Amino acid sequence: MSTPLNFGSSGNPFDKPGFDNAPGPDGFDLSGFDKADGTTTVPAGWYVCRIERGDLKWTKSKKPAYRLCFKTVEPAAHAGFTLWKWYVMADANGENQAKIALAPLGLTTAANLRAVFPPTGRAVHVKALVTVKADPQRGPSNDVERFELCPPPADTVAAPNPFSVPLDDKEGGKPE
Repeated sequence: MSTPLNFGSSGNPFDKPGFDNAPGPDGFDLSGFDKADGTTTVPAGWYVCRIERGDLKWTKSKKPAYRLCFKTVEPAAHAGFTLWKWYVMADANGENQAKIALAPLGLTTAANLRAVFPPTGRAVHVKALVTVKADPQRGPSNDVERFELCPPPADTVAAPNPFSVPLDDKEGGKPE
């Protein structure tokens, strides 16, 4: 049977309180990982969100869709959660619903949907009604039921849109 390691009078150096919180030699600060509780949804309710991006995508079944990415800003307890809203435009009904929902954002034409959203230097904030869906296979998830434009919260600076470089026609998830 092996004996425990003897680290002298200082004890085990790996038991020090700040050890796990210090960035490693690779520069990664993983202190948030240890504090994470595994929560992947926010409670149902109204949230102030910043629209990170909107882009045209193809669904798994090869239907055209417009996807909005929201980042929660307020309340502060839930700030930073990412929420998604998909508008599938596979038929006239889906196209009409998408047009009505996206019009307040200025997305009223096909050219608007193809352009970078939000434009560089413009922060778009919305008040979003978020619900929780129960999926027996995947567990709970959030859905953005509806949203309306609102002024940005105090002390908000427009973040640069990292997706503001338009993709050429050979990229962007076009179906084969």
